[in-house]
Amino acid sequence: MALDPFANANAKPRATARWRPPRLDWTGLLCAAALLVVGVLFVRSACSIRTGAVRLLWKKTLLRWIPLGMLAGIALARRDYRKWTDLSWVAYPVSLLLLSLVLLPGFGETQGMGARRWLFGFFQPAEAAKVVLVPTLAFVLAGSNIPSERGRFWAALALAAAPAALIVAEPDLGTAMPVVAAAAAMIFVSGVEKRTFLALCLTAALAASAVAAAILLPEKLPPEKRAKVEAVTDRFLFGHWKDRVLVFAHPERDPLGAGWNRRQSEIAVGSGGERGKGYMKGTQNILGYLPASVSSSDFIFSVIAEETGFAGSAALLLLYAGLFGGIAVTGLRARDETGRLICTGVLAMLAVHVFVNIGMTIGVTPVTGIPLPLVSYGGTFTISTLALLGMTQSVAIHGRGAGRGEISLSSAQSKW
Repeated sequence: MALDPFANANAKPRATARWRPPRLDWTGLLCAAALLVVGVLFVRSACSIRTGAVRLLWKKTLLRWIPLGMLAGIALARRDYRKWTDLSWVAYPVSLLLLSLVLLPGFGETQGMGARRWLFGFFQPAEAAKVVLVPTLAFVLAGSNIPSERGRFWAALALAAAPAALIVAEPDLGTAMPVVAAAAAMIFVSGVEKRTFLALCLTAALAASAVAAAILLPEKLPPEKRAKVEAVTDRFLFGHWKDRVLVFAHPERDPLGAGWNRRQSEIAVGSGGERGKGYMKGTQNILGYLPASVSSSDFIFSVIAEETGFAGSAALLLLYAGLFGGIAVTGLRARDETGRLICTGVLAMLAVHVFVNIGMTIGVTPVTGIPLPLVSYGGTFTISTLALLGMTQSVAIHGRGAGRGEISLSSAQSKW
């Protein structure tokens, strides 16, 4: 065997590089994937007795909306989330423009109850506005050049109020609720002007109580006073909002009209029992008591609960717990406030979706058109949800806290 005269006798053998998995939120990623599978399966079940294009909504979800959402999520995850906060000032006015176009005659597509929520027949600007608002608020609350806490507070409040007001005007109160919740959570976590923030929250709660009282109490007033109060509420509130509050307070009020969906949903959930009736064997859905217009979207949980029972419903909630836990841990591990605020906004937005959607199917909250994340059928909604989750994965990849032997960004800033 020939010896290499130029070989270094003291050289150590080169260690082979060990493969390490990428720094992702694996818990949240796996739970999101499982929820997508559940969504495709039960959208198929909900539409199994339908005819025409409605019967194939699950294929559209699987072959169109999920791939597009995954592309959006991957694109957001690959780049540093700080780049997206810097670009939010370009995207934010565009989102407001699109929300305004929906309200103009000839642009927005009119649907049930006079709502105008769609452009081009498939695009919902309110969902895009949700994705844009989170990095915009994170930039203002954490990385902007506004020197005072009060200035950052009022700037964030104004930036959140503009899209929320346009969404309510569509009217789409269901989508406006997660927007308000995300903004409130981000403002609270940032720590700016907590006293003013709590005072505004108390004022909003009192205003909501006053509106609810104005809807519910006129029935106990004399006819002449009742007419005056109803004239005021009719001027400032949409008719279907009043109906939903009245049905929520008095379920027996209109069981064949405004209260139909809620009543049939409660029957479906309760009839599921411990283990359910079996996949694609839910009688409330098969017999058409759950209308086709809502069984695959807003009331998909009713289909799941009836066919899988308490066991399946609990498993679904555990998947959401894993998803939210992963986002929370990612936010806690983020090395800067921008990453923590992004995770806070996404977590609050999705948590409100889950709470309100499941709550209305079991009669805990009033019926509101709000879908279940990653499970309900919805094109723009599926894409926007996966995009928001991609943003939290960007925090996991690019904003992980300092490891052993490193100095974290926050500690370095505190020393300066």
